[in-house]
Amino acid sequence: MRTRWVANVIVASSMIVLASCGTGTGTGARPEPVRSDPRPAASPIPPVHHPRDVAAVAHRTCDLLTSEEARKFGLDLPPTPSEGLFGTVYCDWAHTTPELYTVRRVSITVFTNNPTLEAEYNQSRDRPSFELTDILGYPALVSRPAADSPSCAVDIKLANRQSVSINYESREFNNNPQQSCEAAKQVAAAVVMNVPLKS
Repeated sequence: MRTRWVANVIVASSMIVLASCGTGTGTGARPEPVRSDPRPAASPIPPVHHPRDVAAVAHRTCDLLTSEEARKFGLDLPPTPSEGLFGTVYCDWAHTTPELYTVRRVSITVFTNNPTLEAEYNQSRDRPSFELTDILGYPALVSRPAADSPSCAVDIKLANRQSVSINYESREFNNNPQQSCEAAKQVAAAVVMNVPLKS
């Protein structure tokens, strides 16, 4: 009989202890539950209002500069196509000396299903020269890999997950390397106009 009474006392005591632990009657405030914000972080890249069809030119990137435009930008060699990323075509223009020394080079790459600008923004903003701007109303990133480099990259978002990348290099700007970006922007503007609008 005494054994049963002791057992009941132990069980009752245990229940009281457990109940007091679970009621949160302590003097400290209960911690607020951590809630994640369901909204995605806002992109620094603005939306495109008049999308262009980069996919339509993905296999003929060398058409993104006409012969007349190439000559205007001092590129006298015919464009050289090569296989680009994800089945696209990469195209390269150049100007060389009679000794075949490359003085000026432009290359164009297209991306048809890739958030290139958003990725490039995160990767390149620590470069010595970096600018988020627009080319003819389209969001663009303009950057140089080094402060003394006469080369410049212009990445333009022409539609959702579609972009064009232009790399410009000119040894004529060795003493004024930031001018390479001014020239690259002019090339980029011509390229944008040669990509058809989406219907």
